Amino acid sequence: MAKPAIAPTWNSLWDDIYRSRSWGKYPKEELIRFVAGNYFGVPDRNAVRFLDLGCGFGASTWFLAREGFSVDGIDGSAVIIKRLSERLRLEGVGARVISGDIGDLPYPPQHFDCVVDIACLMCNDPDSTRNILEGVLDRLKTGGKIFSMTATPDCWGATSGTKLADATYRDLTDGPFANTGTVRFSTEEQIRHLYSGFKNLTIGISSYSIGDKSRRVSHWIIEGTK
Repeated sequence: MAKPAIAPTWNSLWDDIYRSRSWGKYPKEELIRFVAGNYFGVPDRNAVRFLDLGCGFGASTWFLAREGFSVDGIDGSAVIIKRLSERLRLEGVGARVISGDIGDLPYPPQHFDCVVDIACLMCNDPDSTRNILEGVLDRLKTGGKIFSMTATPDCWGATSGTKLADATYRDLTDGPFANTGTVRFSTEEQIRHLYSGFKNLTIGISSYSIGDKSRRVSHWIIEGTK
């Protein structure tokens, strides 16, 4: 039986965003703490395989590879993959980065020790997110981990666009995700449902304020194990 077609998750709007912006050069502190706590003590870092899901400008890819881990990065934008490849080449950092759809991951089952998602899954509605996470679970080794950072409903600008689905909006007009296409701001209950395929699920919050505390940027920090 033929494999059913998978709807693409990539929004070409991001090509224009990547052409016009240059943020995202350095990794999130939350990711550094997670990696340090779980992987800095392993005897052979090169034996630990990471996947940077929606790698974008490559801050996580760069950090993980620089720390000696084996790293793959995937992003829908060929524009940003070209820029990231050049950065890695110039800095002498080795990682495998490709342009592809995270809804149809081109990796074998049981391949990765850890999958990292920094504000990538949140650019998908709940149904698409569930499908992507099924693919992530398939590519993780037994005992492998996920680290996911995704916007909360308390984030500045969360409902400023057109509603598409549960907690999902398009064409936000305000906040850090304005003019970035589709963004999902799931509640904790929705997050627990989306990530229910993972064991030992832990959910925290990372937030900061700007504009003299008038605006808040808030993310769920999600960790789980296959």
